[in-house]
Amino acid sequence: MKELPDEKKLAELLVLAKEAEQRMREAGDAIEAFYQKWERRQKNTQVVKQNVGGKE
Repeated sequence: MKELPDEKKLAELLVLAKEAEQRMREAGDAIEAFYQKWERRQKNTQVVKQNVGGKE
Protein backbone atom coordinates (compact mmCIF):
# COMPACT_ATOMS: atom_id res chain seq x y z
CA MET A 1 0.00 0.00 0.00
CA LYS A 2 1.28 3.44 -0.89
CA GLU A 3 2.28 5.67 2.01
CA LEU A 4 0.77 9.14 2.28
CA PRO A 5 3.12 12.15 2.41
CA ASP A 6 3.73 13.69 5.81
CA GLU A 7 2.49 17.13 6.85
CA LYS A 8 5.80 18.84 6.03
CA LYS A 9 5.81 17.44 2.48
CA LEU A 10 2.19 18.50 1.98
CA ALA A 11 3.02 22.04 3.16
CA GLU A 12 5.93 22.20 0.70
CA LEU A 13 3.69 21.03 -2.12
CA LEU A 14 1.09 23.65 -1.19
CA VAL A 15 3.73 26.41 -1.35
CA LEU A 16 4.90 25.16 -4.74
CA ALA A 17 1.34 25.06 -6.03
CA LYS A 18 0.68 28.63 -4.86
CA GLU A 19 3.92 29.85 -6.48
CA ALA A 20 3.00 28.13 -9.73
CA GLU A 21 -0.46 29.66 -9.64
CA GLN A 22 1.03 33.14 -9.14
CA ARG A 23 3.46 32.64 -12.03
CA MET A 24 0.62 31.54 -14.28
CA ARG A 25 -1.36 34.66 -13.36
CA GLU A 26 1.64 36.83 -14.15
CA ALA A 27 2.17 35.04 -17.46
CA GLY A 28 -1.52 35.50 -18.29
CA ASP A 29 -1.26 39.22 -17.53
CA ALA A 30 1.81 39.53 -19.76
CA ILE A 31 0.08 37.66 -22.58
CA GLU A 32 -3.00 39.88 -22.25
CA ALA A 33 -0.85 43.04 -22.38
CA PHE A 34 0.99 41.72 -25.45
CA TYR A 35 -2.28 40.87 -27.17
CA GLN A 36 -3.77 44.31 -26.50
CA LYS A 37 -0.63 46.00 -27.84
CA TRP A 38 -0.68 43.79 -30.94
CA GLU A 39 -4.38 44.45 -31.48
CA ARG A 40 -3.83 48.25 -31.29
CA ARG A 41 -1.02 47.98 -33.83
CA GLN A 42 -3.23 45.94 -36.15
CA LYS A 43 -5.99 48.57 -35.96
CA ASN A 44 -3.49 51.40 -36.53
CA THR A 45 -2.08 49.57 -39.56
CA GLN A 46 -5.57 49.16 -41.00
CA VAL A 47 -6.30 52.88 -40.48
CA VAL A 48 -3.05 53.86 -42.21
CA LYS A 49 -3.82 51.55 -45.15
CA GLN A 50 -7.29 53.10 -45.49
CA ASN A 51 -5.84 56.61 -45.37
CA VAL A 52 -3.44 55.90 -48.24
CA GLY A 53 -5.97 54.12 -50.39
CA GLY A 54 -5.24 50.61 -49.26
CA LYS A 55 -1.78 50.54 -50.83
CA GLU A 56 1.13 49.11 -48.90
